[in-house]
Amino acid sequence: MLDELEKEFLQSVKELKEHYDFIVVHGAGPDISSKLKALNVNAPFIQGLRKTTKPAMEVVETVLSGTKNRELTGKFIEEGVHAVGLKGCDGMIRADYLDYDAYGYVGTSPEVETELLSHLLSGGFLPVVAPLGRTESGDIVNINADTAAAGIARALDAEKLIFVTDVPGVMKNKEVLTKLTSRDINQLIEEKTIDGGMIPKVRGAEEALSETLEEVMITSGKQPIIQNNAWQGTIIHKERKETMT
Repeated sequence: MLDELEKEFLQSVKELKEHYDFIVVHGAGPDISSKLKALNVNAPFIQGLRKTTKPAMEVVETVLSGTKNRELTGKFIEEGVHAVGLKGCDGMIRADYLDYDAYGYVGTSPEVETELLSHLLSGGFLPVVAPLGRTESGDIVNINADTAAAGIARALDAEKLIFVTDVPGVMKNKEVLTKLTSRDINQLIEEKTIDGGMIPKVRGAEEALSETLEEVMITSGKQPIIQNNAWQGTIIHKERKETMT
């Protein structure tokens, strides 16, 4: 989505930043895939996650923390936002292997050190984070960007979490499903309405929900996040217990 972000979207982030502390976590899927293909490095997707061997990890790190982080940070700077590019593996994000045999150098839901992020936010900066983590043994691992964003949201007790994609939200029969619960998500995955890269997004949303973070938005980078005073996309929220009176 990074190459297709519209000016209206970037401007809406700038406007929202006037009311919220804002952190951006990004991936770089298409660019990583192109680089891997050019180098003839095999890295298939398994349930929406890229199997990352040692050679693939070298490519992932180079593209994520180098090319794409600089590029996205630059886009926000061009819009007048005080953005700072960061690598999550530089003392900020720790993670275990998700399943080394199945996925290689792919990390689990991260443990996040928030001191640097909090310091930047208090100074009015927009942190732009490449989702790389470091294991206890010092290995750098590839963390799905949505999973990393959810982990950072939990660590900071964020009020809102927005997943940005190239579609207007979770779609069914070409229409946006405006509100979903965990029960809805399980059913949509089972019937394959939700598949591929949307699975880690909705699962990350479920995992991030808490007493502080009651709703997660999935929206498009091709439009403003808010239009006509309404959030655009699919809202995922906690199941609400019914009360008897």
